[in-house]
Amino acid sequence: MTITSNLAAASLSSQFCCCPSSDPASNPTHAGTSMVGGKVCFENDNYRITMGDDNSVHIFNKNTGENYLAWGDPHMQVDGQQAFDFWGTTTLALEDGTKVTIETTPWVNNPQMTLSSKVTITNGDYGVQVTGVDSNQVGDLAFEEAKGFGELADAVVDDGNVLHENPFGKGFLGVDDTGTLRPVDQTYINETDLKKGGALEQRFAQAFQAMVGLMAVTFVGRFLDAWAGSASGSGEREARMPGARPVPRGPRAEPDDNSLVMWMGRSNPAMAWFLNAAARG
Repeated sequence: MTITSNLAAASLSSQFCCCPSSDPASNPTHAGTSMVGGKVCFENDNYRITMGDDNSVHIFNKNTGENYLAWGDPHMQVDGQQAFDFWGTTTLALEDGTKVTIETTPWVNNPQMTLSSKVTITNGDYGVQVTGVDSNQVGDLAFEEAKGFGELADAVVDDGNVLHENPFGKGFLGVDDTGTLRPVDQTYINETDLKKGGALEQRFAQAFQAMVGLMAVTFVGRFLDAWAGSASGSGEREARMPGARPVPRGPRAEPDDNSLVMWMGRSNPAMAWFLNAAARG
């Protein structure tokens, strides 16, 4: 069964013009996002990516004229030709380093089928997350930018199955579980898509979980160390920490959880974005 998509509207998205921001130091490709004609539009020097509240993600390569369209449940078209279907979280790694991670959700009319739902785009220090792309609920399309925190946004979002834009021709290339570089077709997706239990899932699941656990311990540990160092300093230093409350002295003194979270969120916008992203799942 196939979900009907408004392909005519999606093709027109290549004509939309966003308003990229200009910050050469942290945003060298002038990436920016805006709402245009009822669609969310990301644009930088090399790509224009539009997402609608109709399961569609359209990527236009300004340099080559290549068009990629994820639509329906989800199908992937390359220059108007059906290339493959995918089901689980899939990242399209574009030539200029832009990453487009598409997360899927079950279709309410048939939970065995999935729709593009959330899209995270990162390009250097710029990031944006688009929600409400699926048609399960109409009218909830929205986006949230992470200006200056693109690398953090990339770190907290699982890539899933990574497909690389082919620099030598059309379509995408991927590395299978044997380390072989292959053109991405339906056979490749069937073998590697984690939603369908591809070979990559069994081979790397435990290693990935161990790595994430280690990263989490290191990440939290560094913040606790920073907090302890600040709390043990002079009263003048404590007064400079936004939102911090006095820390009790003595051998049993421990940082207050609420004060810790307040300091982490207010004094570090990247941590605030991370906490919000984690809460949203």
